[in-house]
Amino acid sequence: NMKTYYVWIGNLEEGDFEQYWDNEPYENEMELWKKGQGSKPSEGLKCGFCREMGLDELDKKDFWFSTRPYLCSVRELAKDYITGLDEFERKCREKGILEGNVIWGLSAKDFPDLKPEDSSSLYYVGAEEIEICN
Repeated sequence: NMKTYYVWIGNLEEGDFEQYWDNEPYENEMELWKKGQGSKPSEGLKCGFCREMGLDELDKKDFWFSTRPYLCSVRELAKDYITGLDEFERKCREKGILEGNVIWGLSAKDFPDLKPEDSSSLYYVGAEEIEICN
């Protein structure tokens, strides 16, 4: 069961990472606004990822991530998700990404127009074919 995911690696404080991906506050306010029950939410309420990528919605889309409380090798970060670790590690090394505490994957199918290298908080590794095993 292979799927293509955009994969990023980063080094973020725990609280910062939650703010980076949790777009629910913005989406909830948008729902209310669409029902005429409030004012249009400001862009500032969007999660960091959506702001960087110019997205409105992230909830209920297909993404995964793993965080560590400390910096570790890309191999250690990716081992639960990525089967071809040698190849993945090589790609990361070529881009100068040696370690991190966050790995983030987002289904390419859900976001066909995304420009993954626009992320300024995380380093984009590439589009990976991933066998979903968890």
